[in-house]
Amino acid sequence: MGKFVISMPAVSYARELWRFGESDLARRAAAMSPSQCADVGERAGDLSLSGEADRLWPGGPRGHASAVLLAVIEHLEGRPRPCARVRRLPEKSLPEDWRLGEDQRWAEVEPVGREMDSRLHGQE
Repeated sequence: MGKFVISMPAVSYARELWRFGESDLARRAAAMSPSQCADVGERAGDLSLSGEADRLWPGGPRGHASAVLLAVIEHLEGRPRPCARVRRLPEKSLPEDWRLGEDQRWAEVEPVGREMDSRLHGQE
């Protein structure tokens, strides 16, 4: 049976944290390795599928965003917690080097995808 994983690069975790009021954690997230990003993605999938994200952050952002943010905060701080904000700050609030176009975002996710593939094929 497969696993639900949310694959995101470090810059995407940083962007989300920044936009939810966690600028200090965002800077730390931006430095995560592809392996760390894969760990966070696996945890985010677990938090989302189990419903634990909704229990930990009732009224948090919709979709998988709550699970993603809780997972990356857990990775960086040792335990999950809601972000300082419930609503995102505008894109224009991001630091300039985190304002990526679509092609740049896809390029950033490739190393994380390779890490996830190696984990998947290592389990076969």
